[in-house]
Amino acid sequence: MRGVTRRLVCGACRRLRAASLLEAVVAGVLFLTVFAAALELLPRLTLRDDDALVVAEAEYRVGEAFDKYGTGLWPCGDYAEIYDWGEISVRIGCYGDFADLQVLEISARMSGSGKRIVHKQLVECSQ
Repeated sequence: MRGVTRRLVCGACRRLRAASLLEAVVAGVLFLTVFAAALELLPRLTLRDDDALVVAEAEYRVGEAFDKYGTGLWPCGDYAEIYDWGEISVRIGCYGDFADLQVLEISARMSGSGKRIVHKQLVECSQ
């Protein structure tokens, strides 16, 4: 009985070794395929059209426009500045009946995402 059992166990071990090698190769190929698909899809899921760097640059440019147009030396009217990421529109208008105050509205539009940043401020005229 012992010999029969030993043959069955050894025979089963031989078949299992060959089957486990084949299973290991198939599992490796499957895991590699899943890993490659995950590496391909992950950047597509995490990247957005309105990149944080573009938004940060737009905020910086809006601040520069405030420094430039907020001096009170610019006459009332519409002004525009065009950049690679989009456009900044500046609108300067009179504030009510006050001759020494202006309303400064600066809006930045990012061309790729359609996101918009708008800031308004009252400025004292120095004329």
